[in-house]
Amino acid sequence: MKRFLICLFSIIIAACGTAPQEARQCPLISVPKDMSRIYQTFGHADKFQITLSGYESYCYTEQANNRRYAVITPIFKVRRLEPDTTTSLDVNFYVKTSVNAEDYLGIRHFSQRLDIPLNAKEVTIVGRQTKTRISNPPYDGFTISLGLVLSPADLAKAQKMLDIDYRYLSAEELSGLNQATPSTVYIEVSPDEEIIYSDIDNAPQVVKKDRPKGNCCN
Repeated sequence: MKRFLICLFSIIIAACGTAPQEARQCPLISVPKDMSRIYQTFGHADKFQITLSGYESYCYTEQANNRRYAVITPIFKVRRLEPDTTTSLDVNFYVKTSVNAEDYLGIRHFSQRLDIPLNAKEVTIVGRQTKTRISNPPYDGFTISLGLVLSPADLAKAQKMLDIDYRYLSAEELSGLNQATPSTVYIEVSPDEEIIYSDIDNAPQVVKKDRPKGNCCN
């Protein structure tokens, strides 16, 4: 009985010691900037901007076949650029693993549905969970590439667009932009001067009192 307890204690210590190391043994994941953004066009206007803004991931060894796998969940940000009644979008993304001819594990494509409420200007959506085979550690030079599937036209368009962080104005802000802002102007005049308003210059002027007034002034 004592021997069994000692063996069990040793197994627990080994498990606690290897679990953190196992969690750290995961290759780097890169999201190429050129492959992280796409625009959805309806008619002749860009109505939505879809960005692959991040991911969640972990790696593990599957005991049944003693192979390593990376579980990657992409995170999308969807922005409504123009008013539109569309509430569902479809986008494709890929997971690619390669180092050399021996370790090339291929590229896999996945489809993703993105739902955005009718009145929402921007939403963050956690995508579908994917499972991709990876090589065994160490991972020096081994990386996983995660990106959107873009056509040549989509890629060219995304490269031309500026990195603008859109901020949508509220109804109150938009109303304020359309209203004239009153301003107060203080003008000092001497006892022998007066202020007149020029229709030509559209501004107040200081002139001498009792001077002849031309057609320009009231």
